[in-house]
Amino acid sequence: MSAASALSVPSAEEVRKEYASRGQFDFVVPGGGHGAAAVCRALLDEGYAVAGVANAIDEGGHSARIRWDIYRHFGYWPIIPGDTMNLLGGGLADPAIYSVTNSRLPKDTGGASTDAVFAEAVDAAIEKRPESDRLALEGFKSFLVEMGKAIESELVGAELAALPGASLQNLLHVGVMVHVGAYRKSIRALDQDRYLCGSYLLEREMKASRRGVVVPMSFDKVTLVTKHAGGLTVVGGINRVLLAKGDGPNGLEYGDMVPNSMLPEAPAESPEEEARKLAGAKVVDWYPAEVEHGPTSEPFNNDWVFEEIRPVAPRLNPFLAEIIRSLKPGGAIVIPPGNAHESTYTFFTMSGIWEELQAARSRGVRVVLVCNPVNLLLTAGYTVDDYLNAIEQAVARGAGGKEIRAEEVIDRIVVNDPSGASEKVQKMMEGEDIPREVKQALLHRTPTGPVTVSSADMERLHGRGMEVVQKAMLSVETVSIRGIETEAISYEREKLIEAII
Repeated sequence: MSAASALSVPSAEEVRKEYASRGQFDFVVPGGGHGAAAVCRALLDEGYAVAGVANAIDEGGHSARIRWDIYRHFGYWPIIPGDTMNLLGGGLADPAIYSVTNSRLPKDTGGASTDAVFAEAVDAAIEKRPESDRLALEGFKSFLVEMGKAIESELVGAELAALPGASLQNLLHVGVMVHVGAYRKSIRALDQDRYLCGSYLLEREMKASRRGVVVPMSFDKVTLVTKHAGGLTVVGGINRVLLAKGDGPNGLEYGDMVPNSMLPEAPAESPEEEARKLAGAKVVDWYPAEVEHGPTSEPFNNDWVFEEIRPVAPRLNPFLAEIIRSLKPGGAIVIPPGNAHESTYTFFTMSGIWEELQAARSRGVRVVLVCNPVNLLLTAGYTVDDYLNAIEQAVARGAGGKEIRAEEVIDRIVVNDPSGASEKVQKMMEGEDIPREVKQALLHRTPTGPVTVSSADMERLHGRGMEVVQKAMLSVETVSIRGIETEAISYEREKLIEAII
């Protein structure tokens, strides 16, 4: 494709030809979280061709707000920007550029224009990054400034988004999609061809690897419904669990399922009460649904989901179906570590995915499940069997209620062996030694204990036809989540790639 100015937009035909010229893929990695991004980056670094697949369900925080504003204006839902950009920036793009996009804008912008605020964000990164990153950051700055001018007139000026305190990557993604015409008033649903063009524009300007691509799982807007061990059914997923205030349509009070140690200014509670909350928050069933929303004239608030209509199986993105069919024999679909019900396992709920998986496996493609090394708020106490049950629930939804066993879907299970971890990792797996302010900021990402699989479990899973790889693979690293620098436990890249491949 010929050189072009920063904001020039190629046609959908040109973009498809560009992607087709890159050949087949080795791996497909569903999920828009940091685990998915880390797996994508590790595989790309090993020389493989990788398609990252952003989920379609997570309501998000700032993502939810900006989606609501777009919905009010255009009458249809945009793709979740946050998970898409996490996957693109954290997995495929230049890390220096991701250090810019993965940030929050100042809560007080002093009335500055969007392009000026964006330029300041790049300048701040240049000051902190090594001199070797300067060239990439200066090139990205030119694009970001030009895109900022478009966002100023097409989003901020049109009151479709507010600048202060916004997630830069969310604003950038939506701004690009409005600019290229993927979201516009003259159509009844988002333009999938123009969305593809916007995705390519972002990949190009963020210096993403040509061996990688990011696509949405589905273009349908669906909302997560979770049923919990404590008896509650929650419409709206984790966002509703964490942010529900007062008596809402879900019957939730703020903090019903969230330990007070994760809530700002909450009184101390006994270990027994905290354990009760964690046990009650555990998800025992879940599915995507269509919901009825309140009047679109109202500004966004966290009570915007009003009534569940019916369960649905989101339609598989046709471009994703093409990618799965292009997987090389011996390649794999890797389900990465992540939030099972709201990120990674939503891949299995899509209409048509069961058939695509079976066709891929018949060609020698494997499906590899990488279990989270630790359980989080809504999976407290989960074993490997619980994760397999969640996949079975999801596949059944996507296959019209057909009963499908995990061994018909999963070829290999990768799980950490927690017994050999260092003392620091052992404590962090239990949620200990994590500053209270970090717990309050990250909430459901706080560990509640390791995911376990016994020798008897492994033998039984082998008997069902699933290979199990278990070994110590964890380390502690500094990560940035929602703009917060903190220590977190994660898989060691080399050991994880070895277990996957």
